Amino acid sequence: MKKLFYTILAVGLTTTAFCQKTFILSHQDKKGFISASAGVSLPVGSFANCNSSAPQACMAGQGVAFNAALGYRLAGPVGLMVRGEQHRNTVDTGAMLDALYRNDSDIWTAKADNWSVMTVMAGPYVTFPMGRFSADARLLAGRALAVLPNTSMSGNFGRTEMSVTTTGSQSMALALGGGVSLRYRLGRLISVHLDADYSRSDFTFKNLTSTAISTDKRSESLSYSSDRTVSVVGVSAGLSILFSTKYHPF
Repeated sequence: MKKLFYTILAVGLTTTAFCQKTFILSHQDKKGFISASAGVSLPVGSFANCNSSAPQACMAGQGVAFNAALGYRLAGPVGLMVRGEQHRNTVDTGAMLDALYRNDSDIWTAKADNWSVMTVMAGPYVTFPMGRFSADARLLAGRALAVLPNTSMSGNFGRTEMSVTTTGSQSMALALGGGVSLRYRLGRLISVHLDADYSRSDFTFKNLTSTAISTDKRSESLSYSSDRTVSVVGVSAGLSILFSTKYHPF
């Protein structure tokens, strides 16, 4: 009987010690993280403007956003972060057609590729621990690469069939952004997080051309440039891998 009692006691003490160790390790302060997330891309400002009379209207719609980040705290709550992000946004083809003067009996359709914007930025961030929760705030700067989409419209003016195509282009520019994250520790090495980020870049797209083709005519414009401001808000969720423990009690 005593042997059984001591066996149960030993198991109980071992289990308690393991639970205590697990609890301590799950709350250990981690100095670095690698994260990945996905969510929605929301255009704002002139990037979302669908008014054809606005000179920089981009007619972008809601899209998807993917990002990955690496952060490491250098002094207390302050650290440095490198973050890469990809946005893909649709084009409002209905707004494209609204810009076209035509009679009610004329039938037109429009097609467009997606906007594509990729940013790589770095900068300081501050983290605020709250038990298993923590909040991050960051200010970033870097470079952005954007692809202005190809567009096309086709239809008729009375009995005349016609199509208009505009070539896209790529451009690089300075990117500025910032954001916040809310994290929750699931264990020693894993946390889940919600991100909200804003970024803005001013692009100049060069060597653009427009071509109009009718039944018996073809006309092509000279190459021209277009200035566009791309500003987006990304809201995403994902996982983080935590590393570099500050203290080692075990």
